[in-house]
Amino acid sequence: MSQPNSTPTPKLFYTNLNSVRVSVYASIDDKFCWADGWRIDGDVYGPHCKLSDTLPARIKLQDLGAGKSPLSSAIVPDPCPWSAELPATYKVTTNISQKDKLIQSNVQQLAFKTLTTNSGKLQLTDLNGFTKRWVLRAAAGTVSSALSDGGEECRELRLSRIIVDPDTDDYSRATEQGLWIIAVCNPSESTLQQQLDSLSPWPCVACCILPAETDLNNIQQPDDLLLGTYITNNQVVPDWAELIIADAIDPIKFNSRWDSSVIPVIAHQLTSYNNDRNAREKCAALQASLAPRTNYAGYVISKQPLY
Repeated sequence: MSQPNSTPTPKLFYTNLNSVRVSVYASIDDKFCWADGWRIDGDVYGPHCKLSDTLPARIKLQDLGAGKSPLSSAIVPDPCPWSAELPATYKVTTNISQKDKLIQSNVQQLAFKTLTTNSGKLQLTDLNGFTKRWVLRAAAGTVSSALSDGGEECRELRLSRIIVDPDTDDYSRATEQGLWIIAVCNPSESTLQQQLDSLSPWPCVACCILPAETDLNNIQQPDDLLLGTYITNNQVVPDWAELIIADAIDPIKFNSRWDSSVIPVIAHQLTSYNNDRNAREKCAALQASLAPRTNYAGYVISKQPLY
C-alpha cells in the first residue's frame, strides 16, 4: 500500500461521561491502516483549572488493537466537566508511529461538556453528576471587558457574553478563565462547515447562533455544539435549530408565540447598559416582564441588533 502524503492531527472524542469516569479516544483517518503498522499512543493529563487546586493525573492512551484504522483510548477517573465556575481542561498528547517509528506528536486541549437541552430548557451537569436547570443570562460585549477582573464579576452575577463573530483568542481566554459565550455567527456557505468544526471543541461556547435562513442540508453538524437561530417577526423556525433567540418587544405577543415551544427559547431585548451589574439587572427586568406566564431558557440583551 502506498504511503499517505501527510499525517493528520488525531481526532479526539469521548463517550460515557459520568461522575465516575469517561472514555477518551484518539483516532486518525482509515487510510492509515492498523495492518500497515500505524499506531497511536500518548496520554491524557489533567484536569487543569485556574480556579481549583485539583492535582492533575496522567492516564495513558492504550492501543485498542486490530481494526480498520488506529484507535486508542484512556479511561479517565473522576472527570471534571467544564463550567464558568470550574473551567477545567485536559491536555492530550498523541504520538503517531508506524512500525515503531515515531512519525508525529501532537498536544491538544480537551474539555468535557455537559450543557444540553431538555423539554424546552437548558440543563447542566456538575462534577458530582447532578443535573439541574441552567438559565442563560447574557449581555453583548467583549471578552476583554468580561475578563478584566479575571471574570470574577461575571461569575458572581452568573452573566455570560454574547460575542458577534468571536475569534480564537476569545475562545481561548474564555475557556481558560471561565466565561460562557454565545457565538453569533453569519458565515458564508463556503466557510460554514469549517466555522462549525472550529467552534465545536471550545467548551466555553454555550451555543452558536445562525440566521434562520442558513442552509445546513449539506453540513455535518458537530456533536458537541448546540445550534440556535435568531427569529424575527414571523420567520419559520428551521428544522436544525436546537434553541431559539427571539426579540421580546411586546411581552403579550412574545408569550403568545413562544410559551408552548418544545425548543428552548431565549428572550432577547435591545436596551442600554453601562456595566455588567447593570446588564444583569436588565436581564432580570426582561425576565420579570415575561413572567409569570412562563419561564424561558434564557434572557439576553444587547445594545445593537444581533444581525
